[in-house]
Amino acid sequence: MKYADIWLSDPQADIIESTAQRNLFHSGAGSGKSHGLGLISADFVINNPEVRGFIGANTYSQLTKSTLDRVFNVWETTLGYKRGIHYVSNIMPPKTFKTFGARLDSYEHVISFANGALIFTASLDNYKVIDGTEFAWACLDETKDTKEEAVREVITARLRQSGMYINPSGILCKEKKTGDYKGFNPLYIFTSPAKTDWLAEWFDIPEYFEEINASIFSETDYFRKRKNDKMVVISSTYHNKANLSDGFIEQFIEDNKHNSQRIDMLVYGSPLAKTGGEYFSRFDRLKHIKYIPINPVLPVHLSFDFNRNPYMTCSCFQTWWDESIKKWIVNQFDEFCLEAPKNYTEALCQDIEEKYSHLLKNGLFFYGDYSGKAGRTNSTEDDYDVINRVLKKYIGAYSDKVITNKGLSVRHDFMNKILFGGLPLEYYIAPICKHSVNEFEYLKEDPNGGKLKQLATNPITSVQFQKYGHLADSFEYFFTSAFSQFFNQ
Repeated sequence: MKYADIWLSDPQADIIESTAQRNLFHSGAGSGKSHGLGLISADFVINNPEVRGFIGANTYSQLTKSTLDRVFNVWETTLGYKRGIHYVSNIMPPKTFKTFGARLDSYEHVISFANGALIFTASLDNYKVIDGTEFAWACLDETKDTKEEAVREVITARLRQSGMYINPSGILCKEKKTGDYKGFNPLYIFTSPAKTDWLAEWFDIPEYFEEINASIFSETDYFRKRKNDKMVVISSTYHNKANLSDGFIEQFIEDNKHNSQRIDMLVYGSPLAKTGGEYFSRFDRLKHIKYIPINPVLPVHLSFDFNRNPYMTCSCFQTWWDESIKKWIVNQFDEFCLEAPKNYTEALCQDIEEKYSHLLKNGLFFYGDYSGKAGRTNSTEDDYDVINRVLKKYIGAYSDKVITNKGLSVRHDFMNKILFGGLPLEYYIAPICKHSVNEFEYLKEDPNGGKLKQLATNPITSVQFQKYGHLADSFEYFFTSAFSQFFNQ
């Protein structure tokens, strides 16, 4: 296939021409994601018919009525492929069609081509059906709505058919001639914007947030990053304006002029715009995420939450009064999130001491869930007994700052007031506190103003747990006690 004969936007070209193993095209509405998916799949069909591919979408309805409809349209209008002549879907292929290897027992959810190429299709809301299937490349549409395990565990495990290689010059080949050739089993993810935590983490999007923010809010610029074997392209709808109806973008902006966050997501492709219902609605990455060096002479404030799954947590702070701006500065310089088998209080305290004993000598104040005073870790001790025992040499008469838990709604309001800047207090969080940042970004508010309990399951232990909220609790325990003079106003 010669891409020079087909008009592509620059973001589309970056994804289509990528030789990375994992590719993410995250773009605004009408950016040509399905068009790109159709071209990529056609490229493999034409040039690598010996290997099998996969096309998936989140639901069967989406797959058949949207994704495949657009893909078939691309094949037919752009490439001249005719259904029944060049390809068939969901039926036994004609005997005139070439085959590689034995014929399948069933061609349900299979697209067959005259040159012998095969593409499996499936909806990812029922991803178990592809167990046992093996393919060389995969394209996924609207993955923002797909479960993480469907992609990172099932799809990637099926991407193992050999037959494509990247040579030392970065060129795709069909044969492995030397040991320097790498197997090529690419995954292409096409999705409209959403705050999808696992996708953001997988493709390191928070690491590039400032670069993303500086490039995507433009009609001409966009974000492109290749790191090792991962490629990310984030672009606005403007890059595909030539293929949209006149006035589409302008009308969309007008329809949503009172919701700038929606415009940021669905026009400019922002992966971190607020979707609504965030518990920490006033959190601003550009304002609050900031590296501040640890002060070697100030005491340490430790705030604990004793839930064991997905991890046992402690947030670490230093505070000081800045006379020049007449405000308290709070620097969250670290976090501890210990998973099993170390998700118990003693191991948590031991890790803190090992890393920060030099700071603990300056003084230690600890905060946390008041119910931990009744949480027995063995037959004689509660959680705070363990803290006092393990960190005994750093604890003074005023170290224990644990107070009775305050109401969820007032804690919630107080935290957002701090984040908004409604108090003489500036809060900053170090970039290394990734779990804490995720709490600020992804924790949602429930209908009663509390924390929405988003449940997840550990795939190894099958233990179910609340995905977000534990670190948020530790923040609130600290702020409501350490700054009670403001909280009680």
